[in-house]
Amino acid sequence: MSIAIAAPGCHTYHSMRETIRQRTDCVDAIMCQVQSDLTTAAVTVDATSAPLTLRSAEQIEAAPIRDISLESAIAIALGNRSVLRDLGASVLRAPDQVQTEYTESLQRLDPQESVEAALSAFDTQFYAFGKWQNNDRRFNNRFFGGGANAFKQDTHDYVFQLSKRTPTGAQFSVRSVTDYDANNATGNLTDSAWQTQLHAEARQPLLQGGGLQFNRIAGPAALPGVYNGVLIAKVNSEITSAKFEQGVRDYVSNVINAYWDLYFSYRDADAKRDAMLRSEQTWKSYEAQKSSNRQSGAAEALAREQYFRFRSEYQDAIAGKPSMRTQNGNSTTGGAFAGVGGVQAAERRLRLILGMAINDGTILRPSDDPSIAKIEFDWQSISTEAVLLRSELQQQRLKIKQSEMELLAAKNFLMPSLDFVTLYRLRGLDKNLAGSDSAISDLASFDLQEYEASLELKLPVGFRQGHLAVRHAKLQVARERAILEQQQRQIMHDLTSMVAECDRAYAQVETNRNRYQAASDALAALETSRQAGLPINFDQLLDAQRRVSESQSRYYAALVEYTIATKNVHLEKGTLLRSSDVLLISDSPSPNDVGIEIPPPL
Repeated sequence: MSIAIAAPGCHTYHSMRETIRQRTDCVDAIMCQVQSDLTTAAVTVDATSAPLTLRSAEQIEAAPIRDISLESAIAIALGNRSVLRDLGASVLRAPDQVQTEYTESLQRLDPQESVEAALSAFDTQFYAFGKWQNNDRRFNNRFFGGGANAFKQDTHDYVFQLSKRTPTGAQFSVRSVTDYDANNATGNLTDSAWQTQLHAEARQPLLQGGGLQFNRIAGPAALPGVYNGVLIAKVNSEITSAKFEQGVRDYVSNVINAYWDLYFSYRDADAKRDAMLRSEQTWKSYEAQKSSNRQSGAAEALAREQYFRFRSEYQDAIAGKPSMRTQNGNSTTGGAFAGVGGVQAAERRLRLILGMAINDGTILRPSDDPSIAKIEFDWQSISTEAVLLRSELQQQRLKIKQSEMELLAAKNFLMPSLDFVTLYRLRGLDKNLAGSDSAISDLASFDLQEYEASLELKLPVGFRQGHLAVRHAKLQVARERAILEQQQRQIMHDLTSMVAECDRAYAQVETNRNRYQAASDALAALETSRQAGLPINFDQLLDAQRRVSESQSRYYAALVEYTIATKNVHLEKGTLLRSSDVLLISDSPSPNDVGIEIPPPL
């Protein structure tokens, strides 16, 4: 039978004779799908709405506003958590390092390094073997031909075995061996005979490879430096869970950063718009007086220049530029507020991090305001929380535990391999395999019983590899402990910096609020005098307008800096998820679920 598969946009695969496991239907369908995906992707892109830009100013003004709270933003982000996105395009630059909702499941189902994979080394194994042979030979010597010059023989061999390893390193086997022999040897009792045997075998390592501790750490048949027992697999699973928690923490931190970036962009745009409108009124006022005297003409030009200056700043405050904004790793772990405006750019970034459509005809606007309440942290409490709760330290402590267990396993290879082997065997022999006068009935009579025991010793002279494994494991433990110490120092440094940043940002909030109020009062006084027809300093009026705009933006920037700094304190002390009402529930088994007890540290 022959087959041929064809699909639009796909090469036709030539048919070939079908044999066992030679069907190519699935492979052909996948290869065709590779080409058809290009068309599907094009359709998806075409369905995306066109973005709103400065060219479509009227559409921006008419676009409906969608108010969103920080709590709702976090809920939307976690609802679209298939990939834990960031603001640095890591999904394009390093897709293999991106955390996803599949991370823990992939580790738990890893066929090589998961707990289940380690436990599979202790699963019962079934083995079967069958061989059939026909011999037809001539011999020059009757002795070698069994009393004849021509020797003809038919043989069958069947082996069935169940074997299982135990946590102590022992291997137990139950084996059935059956063979059939029909030949023309003159000394045979019968022309053909069945022989059946039943074996019960046990092999227990007494030194190297033996014991609960070694086998749970390294697993059976481990090599120096290669350990994949149940305990090591469990630690790897816990490290993966801690990394995932860290990924969720960073994800929530980036959502908060993007939310307050957008908040500042709106407030910055408001300040730029107010400045533009005030400068426009000033320009129009002096433009009306331009024809009366030369001084008013110069004043009109300066007022016009300031108007277009504020108009340029307002355009940038609406559209934004593709510049670095607040994100994790920007000067600090949780990100330092960048203070970059641009409503549309910040709104797109918030949509990106939330997993929403980049363009859907609406404009997101934060509905929450930053808190201006002064927060004082108890240093003893937050420093203790940082050491206990930071996921990075949890991962490193697990790595230390893993290195200590590997050191215990490495010391096992400083002992020789000494195995005790015992075998009990029952035999049966007769012309038939089953029945009243058969090999099975002869075996069941227990007349033919055998027993053997042995010791097997293998000793590498000098134990070079074993000593290398121990020295390497000791250095690994020392390295991991040194890293933990430096990580704790770094976290204490970062926590100290964030507490200091909170106090600095709060002081800046109060200072810039007073500055904004003073600048507003000065401008109001100048405008009142000008409208009343009193002489004023024109340069002072333009400078006052700039000061109001700058102080207004700086006040809101200080507010967001204080909010981001407060968030970063929670991040540094490991309580960001808890303070954001995010609860992680792991579906990975606990140590007690798989009967694991991790040895104490060395």
